[in-house]
Amino acid sequence: MPPQVIVENNVVMSLHIHPKALRSRLSCHRDSEPLGLTSSCHDPLDPRRLFVVCRGSLLGEGYSCCWVHKGFLVLPLNHNHTMDPSYTNDLALKLEKTLSPVLEERRKAENFLKSVEKQPGYSVYLLFILQDSSRPMAVRLSAAITLKNFIKNHWKLEADADNLIPDADRNHLKAQLINAMLTSTGSIQHQLSEAIGLIGREDFPSRWPDLLPDIIQRMAQLGADMDTVQGLLYTAHSLFKRYRHEMRSNELFSEMKLVIQQFAEPLTTLATNLMNFVVGPNRINDGPRLVNIFRALLFICKIFLSLNCQDLPEFFEDNMAQWMQIFRELLRLDPQMTELVNTAAVTVGYADEDCGSGGSSLVEQVKSQVCDNIGLYATKYASDFTPYLAEFVKDVWEMLITTKVEPKYDMLIGNALEFLSSVVSRPQHKQLFESPETLQKLCELIILPNIQLSSSDEELFEDNPEEYIRHDLEGSDAHTRRKSACNLVCALCEAFEGPVISNFATYITHLLSQYEAAVAAGNASAISSWGAKDSALLLVTSLASRGKTEKLGVTSSSELVNIPTFFESHVLPELQNPAVDQLPVIKADCLRYAITFRGLLPSATIPVLVNLVPNFLAANSPVVHNYAAVLLEKLLLMTLPDQPILTPLVSKMDISAPDLLIQRLLETLSRQCSLESVYLMRALLRACACLEDRCLPSMNILVPHLVNRLGQVVKNPTKPQFNHFLFEVICLSVKLTCAADCGSIVHFEAALFPVFQEILQNDITEFFPYVFQLLAVMLEQYSLCESVLALHSGRLKNGSNVPNANVRPAPPYTALLPRLMTPSLWETGGTVAPLARLMQAYLLHNLEAVLSLNKVEAMLGIFQRLIASRTNDVHAFTVLTALLLSVPRQLIQPFLSQVFICIFQRLQSAKTEKFLRCLTHFLANFVLIFSANDLILITDSVQDRIFGRILEKVIIPYAETAISSPFGLINPTQVLTTHCNAGDAHATKTNILSSVSMSHLARNSWRTVSAGLVNLCTDTDQLSPVVGAKYHSFWAPLVNAVVSGLTAGPGKGGVMASEAAVVAESSTVSPTKFGDERFTDVTGDSTSYSLIFASYRLPDLCPEVTDPRSYLSTKLGALSARVPGKVC
Repeated sequence: MPPQVIVENNVVMSLHIHPKALRSRLSCHRDSEPLGLTSSCHDPLDPRRLFVVCRGSLLGEGYSCCWVHKGFLVLPLNHNHTMDPSYTNDLALKLEKTLSPVLEERRKAENFLKSVEKQPGYSVYLLFILQDSSRPMAVRLSAAITLKNFIKNHWKLEADADNLIPDADRNHLKAQLINAMLTSTGSIQHQLSEAIGLIGREDFPSRWPDLLPDIIQRMAQLGADMDTVQGLLYTAHSLFKRYRHEMRSNELFSEMKLVIQQFAEPLTTLATNLMNFVVGPNRINDGPRLVNIFRALLFICKIFLSLNCQDLPEFFEDNMAQWMQIFRELLRLDPQMTELVNTAAVTVGYADEDCGSGGSSLVEQVKSQVCDNIGLYATKYASDFTPYLAEFVKDVWEMLITTKVEPKYDMLIGNALEFLSSVVSRPQHKQLFESPETLQKLCELIILPNIQLSSSDEELFEDNPEEYIRHDLEGSDAHTRRKSACNLVCALCEAFEGPVISNFATYITHLLSQYEAAVAAGNASAISSWGAKDSALLLVTSLASRGKTEKLGVTSSSELVNIPTFFESHVLPELQNPAVDQLPVIKADCLRYAITFRGLLPSATIPVLVNLVPNFLAANSPVVHNYAAVLLEKLLLMTLPDQPILTPLVSKMDISAPDLLIQRLLETLSRQCSLESVYLMRALLRACACLEDRCLPSMNILVPHLVNRLGQVVKNPTKPQFNHFLFEVICLSVKLTCAADCGSIVHFEAALFPVFQEILQNDITEFFPYVFQLLAVMLEQYSLCESVLALHSGRLKNGSNVPNANVRPAPPYTALLPRLMTPSLWETGGTVAPLARLMQAYLLHNLEAVLSLNKVEAMLGIFQRLIASRTNDVHAFTVLTALLLSVPRQLIQPFLSQVFICIFQRLQSAKTEKFLRCLTHFLANFVLIFSANDLILITDSVQDRIFGRILEKVIIPYAETAISSPFGLINPTQVLTTHCNAGDAHATKTNILSSVSMSHLARNSWRTVSAGLVNLCTDTDQLSPVVGAKYHSFWAPLVNAVVSGLTAGPGKGGVMASEAAVVAESSTVSPTKFGDERFTDVTGDSTSYSLIFASYRLPDLCPEVTDPRSYLSTKLGALSARVPGKVC
């Protein structure tokens, strides 16, 4: 009997539910009339209840969702949604628990929310809770944030993901969110505005056409209700701000055209009306009212930028005079109005929650946004903006001169300086600044005052070193006062290099002389004059910098500034001073100079700097010892140019005191101020990678420290990047130690398994990907399984360092395997790649565990699941290739036909470029693991002559790309790297497609794919040049495609890249144990979780092939001998 819900007079009278039918179609009856109750699921808090969706007139038009049980009253609420008070309270309680300071309590609440978010109505309950004024504000805000994040993560319909938000809930949210936003205040209103913007990103305008008309209508009807106008403007800003960084497309321009047609005129009218209250005869002096007006003007200015950022719309071009008048009036506000508004803003507790106010006052935020807007016009629409430019330059100039150097004005000054930079950088505006008097005034009155370290900067250096580093070193201060002043210096140098450098040279000489005189006079004078050298160093950096790369820093400089000479005279003496705690700002400046210009310093200087780092790691200033860590990392990443193999500029023997370096890094990481310093952990990683076996004596202090830190961060993970690098160092430590002593793996297992158990048992999901990769690395310290070696003896290179193949992995690995194959683990995007990597390790290094637990079919099930996914298909081939390599032929053979059926089904349902490339790689590997004849036989057993279709549609079209652009090639942004000869004055570019830019994985993939496809061309009579062969017609096109791929060379670099790759492959001497891994930039991006030092190289399937081009020639020669006259 199917489950039934009997409803009479809106009351559930009875439930008839069979346990096996809980997910079946339900029947809803009233007086025996079916109403089509369509879906259900368990209530996680009470399994006796069902969540049901009813359609029909009984519960009103549309539908209603409710938790039902006998006696429950069904009454439509809030657009036909019935809220179960019990469930609402339970959900609110869990939301409150997410704010608990107790980690375990907080995590349980978060896991509960994660478990129920898949249920229909979840988002509706969150919306209901956040609007419930009877609940604590913290709970309501938590509901708002949870709802926004839920929408952010699940609103977009992904091809392979489940739709967690039913259409009914989507429609309900779109119908109710604007009302909810308008009736909310403060942070909740902002969260809901963001939520509307997130939905709009996906649904507006096609699936939410009434959104903008609704906003416009409400703005027109609300009159003087400025709070609501601000809410609507903020919502519009949330909706439109994505236009600033969207890729140009017809779809984007169509949407923007629609928006501008509907919104531009009301926006202009509103801005004009509001300005009448600020300037002119109708000006008001009511501070609180003016605060609301200026908040609205701020959002209007932000919306203006969003609507104009892609192209100059016709409406704004026609109304430019009106908008420029508004912007000029805002920039020229009299001091009395400014003071009145800012004072009132403080009184009413105003805070800009949108983005980056940085403590700026309200009026200054508006002026700052105006500077952004006119900067956009000066840069992108120069010809149209020319009539207004001179007046704006004058206004901004006067504003800069009259504005005090105080923290609350930093954003305004920064944006005003950026505006001047944008004007200076346009050749057609040079005449505004080219007179010597103007340039001198710019230097004296605007640049020099703003380039000095302010008292607030000094406080930041002392009290918030992490923020100071972010501003000073990482470039996150793009529009801060000092950085913008430096940008203006750079712009002036590009436009008027000679006069500007001549002007500033005088000031730099004076500042350095002032500092040196103070130093000569005594310690007290030096302490009072260090600001002069700080300004001089920053000016030199700004004047000299030209080309720059992430890897090498500045790679070219002005010919008028001698970087090495200045370094020797004014920077190196400070770095060689053993008093590392004296004048810490100057020490930090000098370290920053070395970081910035490392690519232009003499090669002999680099090891000297590396060996100075331990001194600075002992400095008390967090900024100084973190800068020292950054310098160490950057120097150890430098390579020699024009080498076929990546060769470090600093070798392990160049480091004079390796033990001291490791000790200082660990001591500094133990300080309270730097416990989770990303810079120090990155430096430790690079130091260990450089030192290799020279850091082994330090492992007895390094490994316990790492394990202890891991135990601490597991209890309270706060810094994802730090955690990422911590796991990187642990992976590297395992590899280094076990390379020297294979038996030491048992000590790592004893230390790490308890931590892994805590992570897995407590469901600390952010660490799962790292644990799986580290487990794979540990498994791989054991030799390849005997079955792998026996199956392919004589053909595979066993890269294992374990001499005794009888030493097998410990029992905990076997015990863990069933848990790793739990379907829920394979549903989370971040864990799929690490799990596939771990399955590969199990199959190749612990096959006995897989076979003893009868998990071969389960592994094939994982492959089947992954191959159907557009996102994870590449990982399907990882698992499948490992299965083919490891499982004995007689066990895997019965499944091969079904494997290819799965592949062909995916090929038929969803062909993507990535999948076709992956498939071509896999087929090449299949030929090497088995044979070309086996490949044809098995595919044709699925359907006769289907291999011809595979040749025609997959292998021949993608052979060239698969060979010339192998997987594993370093990211193109890393390939296009400028390698610098440190002894030269300028950087020297090497061929970007040489194997210096290729990882070992890419070179190996190049050889493997090439060899597999060459064998396919030459090893089977079914695909041959002989007329009458089954696939004769495809032989010549396939050979041509293979030749084209080999001619293109790895990375499509042609002959030079091929030659370099062959040299690298055939080299018997490797400059570093870890090869290219040492030089791969590790970002610590928490979205990828990929550990560089957990990478794995499959057993070499073709060790005899060094040069695939020669291999093709040899194989074609052998084929020609077999079938004379057919190969030409």
